[in-house]
Amino acid sequence: MSVPAHERMFGGQWIGATQGYAMPAHVWQITQQGARLTIATRWEDSTEVTLLYARLSPDSVGFTLNGGSFHAVALGPQHFVVPGWDTNDARGGVGPHYDVIFARPGIAELAAPARYRRYLSTAGGA
Repeated sequence: MSVPAHERMFGGQWIGATQGYAMPAHVWQITQQGARLTIATRWEDSTEVTLLYARLSPDSVGFTLNGGSFHAVALGPQHFVVPGWDTNDARGGVGPHYDVIFARPGIAELAAPARYRRYLSTAGGA
């Protein structure tokens, strides 16, 4: 029996870049078991790892975090975006929340800013 591509596309390492505000990179290692995802996350300048749990969205290619508070949107096999993921928690509660685009390490990281702009220009973006 074949597993649908979206049920295995998120596993592995991802590097996230906050859009619109200078922050360290979000480093995520995702383990995927069916519809469940376990995310070991840390800032690029830290060794402290936090575990997050997510679930694939049944109605689209993406996943929900924090019990549905955040929804990651797949932009293909090399990128996904989490709107509003970079909250102002790290900035003392000051300022807005920022989108974070995640990419596979390497060449996909270089293409992430352009891929994010393309996302914003679609109906699903802004």
